[in-house]
Amino acid sequence: MEMSQSNQAIDPKELLFAFRQGAIQLINQKQVLNQINVFPVSDGDTGSNLASLMQTILEETKEESSSVVEVFEKVAEASLVGARGNSGIIFAQYFNGIYNHLLKLEEKSSVQSFVESVKSAIGEAYQAIEQPVEGTIITVIRSWAEALDESEQVFSLESLLPNALHKAKQSLENTTNQLKILKKNQVVDAGAKGFYLFIEGFTEAFLTKQPALHLVNEPADGIKIEQSPQEHSHTSEPRYRYCTEVFLDQVALSKSELQQKLNAYGDSLIVAVNRGKARIHIHTNQPAEVLDYLSSVGDPIQQKADDMLLQYHVNQQRKAPIALVTDSIADLPAEYLLENQIHVLPMNILLGTTSYLDKLTLQTKQLFELAKGTEGRATSSQPTLKTVENLFSFLETRYEAILVITVAGKLSGTYYTVKEAAKRSHAIPIEVIDSRQNSAAQGLLVMNANEWIQAGIPFAEVVSRAAEKRERLKILVSVDGLDPMIDSGRIPQAVGKLAKQVNLKPIVSLDEYGEGKLSNFAFSRKGNEKKILREMRKVNQKHKIKRYAIIHVNNEAKAKLWGKKLRELLAFPPSYITDSSTVIAMSAGEGSIAVAYELGGDEK
Repeated sequence: MEMSQSNQAIDPKELLFAFRQGAIQLINQKQVLNQINVFPVSDGDTGSNLASLMQTILEETKEESSSVVEVFEKVAEASLVGARGNSGIIFAQYFNGIYNHLLKLEEKSSVQSFVESVKSAIGEAYQAIEQPVEGTIITVIRSWAEALDESEQVFSLESLLPNALHKAKQSLENTTNQLKILKKNQVVDAGAKGFYLFIEGFTEAFLTKQPALHLVNEPADGIKIEQSPQEHSHTSEPRYRYCTEVFLDQVALSKSELQQKLNAYGDSLIVAVNRGKARIHIHTNQPAEVLDYLSSVGDPIQQKADDMLLQYHVNQQRKAPIALVTDSIADLPAEYLLENQIHVLPMNILLGTTSYLDKLTLQTKQLFELAKGTEGRATSSQPTLKTVENLFSFLETRYEAILVITVAGKLSGTYYTVKEAAKRSHAIPIEVIDSRQNSAAQGLLVMNANEWIQAGIPFAEVVSRAAEKRERLKILVSVDGLDPMIDSGRIPQAVGKLAKQVNLKPIVSLDEYGEGKLSNFAFSRKGNEKKILREMRKVNQKHKIKRYAIIHVNNEAKAKLWGKKLRELLAFPPSYITDSSTVIAMSAGEGSIAVAYELGGDEK
């Protein structure tokens, strides 16, 4: 391409300003993108995912940059960290491709260098996808970049951008005819529109130099969500359940080597690799196995595993107008959570240098096996603020209110993180309740809230009832040793060490504020279990136990035996028997058994 005056330099301040305006334009339209998201899976989160990416770019580009290369370096780094979903990772690979090509050029700030780099990076974006599909974001990226290269006479970037935006718009509108599922639903591709919105904001900013766009705050009052039974009716249940993403550092393998190894785990595979870092996206039924492999070839820094099957069910037929959310410490059967559309925030588990997601990329059975080969003990931490915000972003477009029931605030910072996220969100009412419980006791509180929501009880009353119900729940845990509970701070060190000196087999519970305490003890596990059964009989005679649940840490046979004995004792079966979360397993120790129960009595 011959270009006169094409060596004109781009002002890095104007470039950075345009990037930020493009990001804001996309963030402000995230709900529109969520609503038209039908490909490759109708999980309704493309807008939220791209908004998360753009928010990271905004956060990482607050400081001024002294050169065009520095602008692209910041954007490239931020996009690898913040990318989520198919479109987000393609965006990230494209930005990284532009940056990589720019580094190879002698003149890095000219209009010609910019045009060459955005065109060259098309190949990088295509290579990130295992099976590129036209009629998606990739098509609009190509149309826009190629249009920038059409003009023979170039005086400035301002003279090129309007025509390229026009071509991108035409390409976007044509996506409806390129993919069957888009045509049936009469929508454009959500990822493609996300890229167009970004370029639209970018172009407007470059042309006008005026900061016309600001982040839009959602209205504080509730929004009535009207659901149409025809909405995305042509979509089908996802073949793979979890949209899994991992951000890796210290990666030596190439993109093609990673793709080859990961192919067996699922579909929708996208891999972006740059400067020893990699962002992997895959739809799979085996998120734990995916992470197990990836941790052998790099250091997992971030990860997520969104439940696309749950999202699909919510999109197809929402069960209630109130979204119910808890964290993964609430021990409930997986099938109950899915059937009742209960959303779960996974706790983070750190083993060595690898971070896992409780119950998703790490199951209790794996915990102790992995811990054997790892220096130091496993630790847990609450979901990140961004994880909570991303979930709220998805739920706000589908529900009229959100109720979150967290693990006891005395045991985890989850309650405070979720409260902070709720303060930042203004689209619909959000209430956060400290359960003052954990494990199956927290699970029983969630079960009660679910029943009230399904029965159509008003939101304010559900919140009030849940707060009252906390006092009628209790958990008794039989543990073999106290080291895990002392190490994790679940019970006071002084009390624990005293009990250890005389080799007691403790029964651990929670006080009225949700703090761990020793409620009884015996000199053997057998005596310990007898005392718990005796306590259950006594409580039932005095207060009448309404329901109970049993959880175990790799001790299913003993849990079933407890279920049999308690059934005989109370004359009705447990609501469920299930294995514990990895967080509970870490603090209670292998072989532990617990029973949680709810006292009878009608709600006020």
